[in-house]
Amino acid sequence: MGLLDRFFSKPDEEPSGPSHAENLRVAVGIGTAQMRCHQDTWAYFVEEFEKSSTHRDSHVFRPAAEEEITREASGMIVVPISGSSLAALLDRCFDIQFRNWSSSWNYSTLDKAIAARVGEAITRALAHVMSAAETDGNELTIVLDDRLAVQPES
Repeated sequence: MGLLDRFFSKPDEEPSGPSHAENLRVAVGIGTAQMRCHQDTWAYFVEEFEKSSTHRDSHVFRPAAEEEITREASGMIVVPISGSSLAALLDRCFDIQFRNWSSSWNYSTLDKAIAARVGEAITRALAHVMSAAETDGNELTIVLDDRLAVQPES
């Protein structure tokens, strides 16, 4: 693959469903959401935003203060996150996965897998968001805690 091909190539997997821009608009409309994930996953993204402070969305991401984070068993945490920070996180996941013309060439396959999984969890949760004027629902919770399915013994 030549240099120009790398800059202008399309990603291997195009995101399906609402466009990335539509998901960002939904995310910024959220006052506060909860992100339930392992502390290492959260630390990965906080460090990602810190190390790339010149990135176009880094000024929008505001991590929760340590005292706002609820710690659970097995390293799981619940982090309050504003809609604008959620949008910045989603945008960073998108960049890591799909933007060949950005700094994503520095990202490993593992980085891209983490970004894909977190981005998927966020967009899946955003699909259920409605305007507060239309409904009186619960606060949005994004859960990153896949489990091994137990097969019943026969």
